Amino acid sequence: MRFSEHEISLIKNTFGGNDALLKLLRKVFLPELDPELPIGQMVDLWMTVDVANKTPEQAMVEIKARNGIIMHVENQLMQLKVLANAGEETPEMIKARVKKDSSK
Repeated sequence: MRFSEHEISLIKNTFGGNDALLKLLRKVFLPELDPELPIGQMVDLWMTVDVANKTPEQAMVEIKARNGIIMHVENQLMQLKVLANAGEETPEMIKARVKKDSSK
């Protein structure tokens, strides 16, 4: 597996049942526009990608890279959530699950 047992334990202790922390991380890595901000104070960090001086092909590459970054961060946050909230399987639970799966 990608994470060690110690790392899984750390993920569970840090993020388990703590969706607010995951949302905070999303806010840090993927800031959203806040319509409540006063006029002139809104900054969209993704607007800093300079596409005006690029060919359409270069601009498309940068926009696709931006979208890839957004999807990667979202997927990693989802993985943290799933790992943090995954239950522990006892040996008896594993046997029951395997038995159930094999009887199909």
